[in-house]
Amino acid sequence: MVLRQTEPSVNSALGALLQRMMYGADVRSERVRSVVDRPGLQPDIIITERGRAPVIIEAEFEPARDVETEAEARLGLVVEDGRRPVEAVIALKYPASVANVEDLNAALSDARLSYCVLYAEQSENRFPESGWLNGSVSDLADLVRLVSVPQKAVDAAADVLERGIERVAAILDEMDRERPYIMMDIAQLLGMVNVPQTRRMACAILANALVFHERIAGMHEGVRPLQHVCGPNVANPQVETWAAWTEILKINYWPIFAVGRDILNHLPSGYAARILRTLELTAREVNATGVQNSHDLTGRIFQKLIADRKYLATFYTLPASAALLARLAVAKMQGVDWSDPEAIGKLRIADFACGTGALLSAVYEQIAARHERAGGDPTALHANMMEEVLYGCDVMPSAVHITGATLSGVRPNIGFGKSRIYTMPYGRLRDGNVAIGSLDLLTSDSQLTQTNFTDPALRTGSIGEETAAQVTVDIPDEGFDMVIMNPPFTSATNHEGAHADITNPAFAAFGATSADQTAMGKHLNRIGKGTCYHGNAGIASAFTALAHRKLKPGGVLALVLPLSAASGLSWQGFRRMVAKEYADLSVVSIAANGKDMSFSSDTGMAECLVIARKLMKDDPPSLSGKRVHLTSLRRRPHGLAPASVIAESVIKGVPARRIEDGPYGGARLMAGGELVGEMLTTPDNTNGETWGAVRAADFSLTQVAYALSHSKLWLPNQSTTPKVSVAPFNVVGRMGLVHRDITGPMPRGPFDKVEPSRTATYPALWNHNAKSETRMVCLPDSQLIVRVGMEDKSHEVWATASRAHLNLEFTFGSQPLAVAFTERKSMGGVVWPNVTFADERFDYAFSVWGNSTLGLLLYWWHSSRQQSSKARITIRSAESLPVLDFRALTDEQLATAEEIFDEFRDKELKPAYLADADPNRALLDRRVVCDLLGFDEGVYEAVRLLSEKWCAEPSVHGGKQRPRDAQFVM
Repeated sequence: MVLRQTEPSVNSALGALLQRMMYGADVRSERVRSVVDRPGLQPDIIITERGRAPVIIEAEFEPARDVETEAEARLGLVVEDGRRPVEAVIALKYPASVANVEDLNAALSDARLSYCVLYAEQSENRFPESGWLNGSVSDLADLVRLVSVPQKAVDAAADVLERGIERVAAILDEMDRERPYIMMDIAQLLGMVNVPQTRRMACAILANALVFHERIAGMHEGVRPLQHVCGPNVANPQVETWAAWTEILKINYWPIFAVGRDILNHLPSGYAARILRTLELTAREVNATGVQNSHDLTGRIFQKLIADRKYLATFYTLPASAALLARLAVAKMQGVDWSDPEAIGKLRIADFACGTGALLSAVYEQIAARHERAGGDPTALHANMMEEVLYGCDVMPSAVHITGATLSGVRPNIGFGKSRIYTMPYGRLRDGNVAIGSLDLLTSDSQLTQTNFTDPALRTGSIGEETAAQVTVDIPDEGFDMVIMNPPFTSATNHEGAHADITNPAFAAFGATSADQTAMGKHLNRIGKGTCYHGNAGIASAFTALAHRKLKPGGVLALVLPLSAASGLSWQGFRRMVAKEYADLSVVSIAANGKDMSFSSDTGMAECLVIARKLMKDDPPSLSGKRVHLTSLRRRPHGLAPASVIAESVIKGVPARRIEDGPYGGARLMAGGELVGEMLTTPDNTNGETWGAVRAADFSLTQVAYALSHSKLWLPNQSTTPKVSVAPFNVVGRMGLVHRDITGPMPRGPFDKVEPSRTATYPALWNHNAKSETRMVCLPDSQLIVRVGMEDKSHEVWATASRAHLNLEFTFGSQPLAVAFTERKSMGGVVWPNVTFADERFDYAFSVWGNSTLGLLLYWWHSSRQQSSKARITIRSAESLPVLDFRALTDEQLATAEEIFDEFRDKELKPAYLADADPNRALLDRRVVCDLLGFDEGVYEAVRLLSEKWCAEPSVHGGKQRPRDAQFVM
């Protein structure tokens, strides 16, 4: 007989299922006396765990009209167990079918539950903002784990730690003024120069060691609380703390305490006492919040203090971004029995640019969570994870300290015998050679770690006194199951702005001389030859080559890369490598602006996640080069729960529409009732073609652009696909010279650039001036003067002058023109290189086509959209820019193009992001679509709809507010 189940009985059954999946938690169902001052209150389910905020689940059978109201009433309650306030409550709806089953456990295990999270005192108080998430009991357990992070305590601890660091940094500043050589020695310990950031870093390392010391006090024999080591009643806190840390190092924890102890050893006793007593109070206050390193406190604080990141270009991977990448990467690992700790212990996972350890920590969290959901004890994994599984390398000793502290802090009560976190040699070595950190592993299975016999802070072996000598790191080729990285992005050619006086910004860290930078660059060029490394792509491409070399067949590649990796010509080798040698390729980008367009903090540029599985030796060749799965998010995930939901949506994969399927958009990714992104697949061929559909909010635009680049005009609302002859630019014309060939140092450049003149012999259109570039016909802004002795070469260069010029750096938010025209032939400069055609009539056709909506769309499609509303094209990549094949136009059409040009030569055009609201652009579209190409009114109207869609793209408007009078013009 079927029995009707009551809600309390279902709650109890759900609690039991959750308990099996949450080894370290205490799950209680239908209990009174669980809430402080509310003894009679009986929450449906309460989950508590040491170091985490309690989570309450309130549940009802569908339709569950009151469940959110009841859940909201639980926010802020203080739970008896741990006396912590409830920061998150989950409102849960059981399917009505569960009420009438005999086997309740089986029914719940198979059920699709509906739930949402309500938060207390957060900017977003409900997730999802609307609608309900749907998932299994396992998904629910995962969500509980994510929302139990005590965010208020984390924020409070971060504030306390920062204030403490600033207070003791002032003491070090004072010491630096009085005894500068001491601070210079400490800076050398850290591989830095003596600047304010370095002093704060030294303070942060000491503070972190003290916080960790207090956390493990009493967990190991002989580890005394801080109050007994450096408290106010300790006569000589420097001696006592040094001795205490020496005893701790006998247990292990070398990545945390070795550097701190050696900083302490360099301090004069008076300064040491002041610093330790100040930080002792800070450490106790931090630990009183109950926050643990697993909540990423350490990484957040230290990232602000890394002095050389402007050259190393290492940016902190935000916790939610790290969780998203790690979850996507772990999901691609095949053949792992997550219930078996021995199988997990055999995995090898590396980050060769580990920075603050955010990615390794996120992978550790994902693996532990999978093991826990499979019924395992995640604490049993810790020793093996630290000793054998996780490898981290960096050139900054301070970064290695952070990574070691973060990973060790996951289970601070569990010791381990060694770790695989290493500082790699970088810069000029004692033998006169140069080292380039982990990248030296491009030619080797092993590497000597950085060593300094007199400065033990640079010891990195983490196994006692062995670290006083060089330690050989064994990092075999094809030895890793996963390589996950957010590598440095700097390139040798990035000489703008702050880098203008730097020989090679990619190797300018740690005070490297110009000669050192040159030698390091040559060394990388030599060992990177034959790989996907390209100097213009920067050293990030070298790290991708290193990851490929170290991955096992079947291993998972997981990278945070600049968005240029998806489309940049210098990244073509990387895309070709991935297409040939990897399968199951996923690329995730963000169709947003500002901070929201990157996965890291403070980069100021768009980024993408690239995840793929390396082919096995016996995999059929057909597995490579199949499809690229593109996901474009509406915004960066702002929390661990949204990151988890997005990752699961990508993993489980709504059926993704293909880019070839026409202008219907991609498959929508939903979080409850909220649209969080779209998915689309594109062909992946072994030529390394671009993944042009990245960072697009509306994938129908990319489908139109793709079709148009293949000579099909497939527009929104149009059932027919008329042919429009489109070809790569280098088939129809020729790009001019790069500006360095015109005004570069002799003997390369024959000209000097000076102020413009109406009578200039050699006029030039050189830089952008948005105010004077609002019409197709532009005046030259400079003139060129022939250098003495360069007369012959000047004639060769001037022979490339032309009337048509292509915009290489198109800021859609302020500039109207993709193509500019000069009445006289002019030389093209930095952003307006020359464009030449065999038939000068093509100049007119190129000008009107390039500035129409269809031309703008193809420019956008082909460009790198790494900045908010600025699209970049290099002269080399412009050669493959899809343009109207002017050779296919009849004489009559070419005459029409010239007529259109003459009509528009004096018409003002609005900035491109207002193309949909620009009457002149609308008229230009009509003339191009109907009069030049010969299509009807319906096609024109569809092009104008396309214009409106394009102007709504974040990478076009860049977040810029539209004027109030900017209304759509048909």
